[in-house]
Amino acid sequence: MMSKKEFYDFLEEIGGLIPARSELPHPISLFGIECDDGWLELIAELIRELIAKGWTRETMQIKEKFGGLRFYATGLPEGGGELIMRFGQLSYTVCELCGSKDNVKLRGTSWVKTLCDVCTEPWLNRHKRFL
Repeated sequence: MMSKKEFYDFLEEIGGLIPARSELPHPISLFGIECDDGWLELIAELIRELIAKGWTRETMQIKEKFGGLRFYATGLPEGGGELIMRFGQLSYTVCELCGSKDNVKLRGTSWVKTLCDVCTEPWLNRHKRFL
């Protein structure tokens, strides 16, 4: 699993992400990455692949929603949207907390999260008032 420090070092190496000019009130520069550390490696790989295709690094938001990765960006190269959709689907196979790919599925009811067996019970116990 990629640590937060490794992820931010990676972002520094690529020159960072550029807040997209948008009508949205909350560009990424205000909130950072809005998901747990288990997906940082997945996000870094998506960013690498987008940059290799010519992406401008303009980012609106990166977050978890309904248990899946959401990556909102502009300045995408040809095929960039499909790549983002592929990584969004891939996120359902990676535990958002620890990055494991073993026995991963959506957990919870009204608030869902993609978790492995090991992370499920502690997460459910901590958040049961929201479920």
